[in-house]
Amino acid sequence: MAVDTVSDPLGYAASLLDAVGADREQVPADIALECLYAAELLELAGGRAQPVPLIDGDPAASIRAAMGALGLLDEQAFASTPVLDAARAARHALRRLG
Repeated sequence: MAVDTVSDPLGYAASLLDAVGADREQVPADIALECLYAAELLELAGGRAQPVPLIDGDPAASIRAAMGALGLLDEQAFASTPVLDAARAARHALRRLG
C-alpha cells in the first residue's frame, strides 16, 4: 500500500525517513539513527510509516522529499514539538550526508 503525500504528509515523511534509516549500504549508522529518530517523532505526531523505497535510490533525495512533505502541513501541525524536532533531525542528517 502506497503512502499518499497529500493526504498523509506525516506518514509519507516518516516512511521516507525510515527507509533512509534502514539503508545500511549508503547511510552511515549515526545518520541512519537521526533519520529513524525523526521517523519516530513523526509517528508520535500521528504519522504512520510504511515500507517505501528511497526516491531514485538516493538517501539525500528521500530526506529532501520528506522535508517537502512536512511543508504541506498546516501551520499548527508543523509547529508541534515532535514535527519541529523531526524536521531539525532530518535537516541535520541531510547536512551530514553531504
